Amino acid sequence: MSTRTHYSPEHSQITLGIVTHNSAGHIVACLNSILEFMADAQPTIVIIDNASTDNTVGTIKNAAKNFPFPVELIQQPENYGFAWAVNRICDLAQTHWICLLNPDARLKSNVYQYAREIERRIPNCGPIGGMFVDPEGNPQECGGAFPTPMMAIWDWCGLRKIIPRRNWSTTLKYKFSSEAIPQKMDYPTGAFWLFRREVYQRVGKFDERFFLYFEETDFAKRALKQGWPAYVHPRIIIEHIKGASFQATQSSAVGDPLAIYFESLFKYLFKHFNKPCVIFTAAAIRNFLNLRKFIYKNEKSAKVLDAFTEGSSRALGYEELNHRQEK
Repeated sequence: MSTRTHYSPEHSQITLGIVTHNSAGHIVACLNSILEFMADAQPTIVIIDNASTDNTVGTIKNAAKNFPFPVELIQQPENYGFAWAVNRICDLAQTHWICLLNPDARLKSNVYQYAREIERRIPNCGPIGGMFVDPEGNPQECGGAFPTPMMAIWDWCGLRKIIPRRNWSTTLKYKFSSEAIPQKMDYPTGAFWLFRREVYQRVGKFDERFFLYFEETDFAKRALKQGWPAYVHPRIIIEHIKGASFQATQSSAVGDPLAIYFESLFKYLFKHFNKPCVIFTAAAIRNFLNLRKFIYKNEKSAKVLDAFTEGSSRALGYEELNHRQEK
């Protein structure tokens, strides 16, 4: 870590928020990348640790001692979820820009430079994402299309290979040239998000009903409805160790991450589509996964079915509870 003179918070142009959970193996590299590629914005860094059980907190404290920019670490005794933590970061922010970065992601380009550029070119831009690569430089998904019940069936009933549909997925992978202009996208990948504080104030908080997954999708959908479309800037490069956050969740007590994924997916669908259509979608996927388990008779098929049953059932129970409360 650098030992340069510390900057004062009032000169900060951007609040950089990181939500950690068992991230000891990645957080130092993440912070070093901020120092390398965002120093011109003099970032204020806010880290919320969601009840890590490894040495994440100690690692952050040691790294912050010699870090030249303000680092505020907020320790949570319980894991209240990603959306909950992100809202606390955004509420604390006093800067024009807010950047959300996963602890397993590393900046590889000058984010603040391109943030100002896109603001000049597209004054009504909402969330801004970047191009993701793995440690070997291979492209990863950089965003996706807003999920629909039919897309969920297409994703989980084996139709991807039978009926290929370009640009119809929640995980889209593009190979934009680094010289390309910002590209509109339904929602950018949530491992890196950049937006103005005004957008957050106008769109409202991230929906805390999503413990993990789809909170950024829901926010981008609400932002678009209010005239703040999302973009991906091809010159913003993010190196992402894909799966690290998933593995951290697996090693904790929050539950099966795939079940959490299905729960969030169906909470999203219930929120944005009519209930009979979503129930039909759940039944179609469940029947397919049952059939796949019967045919293949392997552990993977059984685990996916179990995760789907657990997650979709929790989402349906949550929907019915809300419906009763509204009455």
